Amino acid sequence: MKKSLLSIALVTALSACTMPTEVGQPLEKWHNFTSSTVNTPPLGQYQSQVVFFRQEDIQGPAVNIYINGNYQASLLPNAFTPVTVCAAKTLVSSSFSTKETFGNRTQGVNYTLPVGQTTFVKVIQDQQGQLTFVRVNEQDAQVAISQLSKENQTLSRVPTPDQCGEPVLANAELDASTLFAFNKAGYNDILPNGKQDIIRFAQGIATLNGVSKLVVSGHTDPEGSSVYNQRLSQQRAETVKAALINAGVSLPIEAVGYGKSQPVVTHCTSLRGVAKQECNQPNRRVEITVYGNK
Repeated sequence: MKKSLLSIALVTALSACTMPTEVGQPLEKWHNFTSSTVNTPPLGQYQSQVVFFRQEDIQGPAVNIYINGNYQASLLPNAFTPVTVCAAKTLVSSSFSTKETFGNRTQGVNYTLPVGQTTFVKVIQDQQGQLTFVRVNEQDAQVAISQLSKENQTLSRVPTPDQCGEPVLANAELDASTLFAFNKAGYNDILPNGKQDIIRFAQGIATLNGVSKLVVSGHTDPEGSSVYNQRLSQQRAETVKAALINAGVSLPIEAVGYGKSQPVVTHCTSLRGVAKQECNQPNRRVEITVYGNK
């Protein structure tokens, strides 16, 4: 009799642990998504935030997002994922989720992320169906993201930005079309608006403490030969360096040309004529990065 009562009690206890509170309800609830609000966390002194989002216009499975080769998230349709990183030059890549091949961690776009700001990046497909990214202004991005859900089912492998190495104090991305006439690179070729942009940036540098050096990097679009683009980007970087010195910057300045090796847009290949030139405009740029002492 005691043995039977013990058996009944044990069954009852196990049932209490496993039975749902209501008939027909699942035992567990999985939440792949959370709220659609983008919260900007308090960013550290040398940090930046990136928000990736995917709408329903991409055909295919989950899109894996990588930052400097580190896995961030697998974006399902109509979802977004935010991440805090060091404000610096950052490689962003993507590929469809599959069990057959490794994810694309090396081929993508290169953003110099602004200090203390949020960059909104949309995942898109080009006309060949290849995944890539475009930056979106904050107002349009917030409207789009308000209709999306935050991805919540995967664990980011992106390192926390506690140690950002050589700290970035400030940076700027200057559109080459406002700096130079087409295919020009000399100091006398700098356009009036470009000169004013450089002067304003130089004045801002004077207000920063602990600056160790500046790096000026020139970039071109993918059109033309690698040799020509490398030379043009180096010449433009050297010219902007000279303009900063003339504007009163006395700190060490490095000038580096990257040619067409670090694009910020990669979906222009199938376009022609003026449309292709306009699409590639963001790739034609000069970046100025201000580094501080560790």
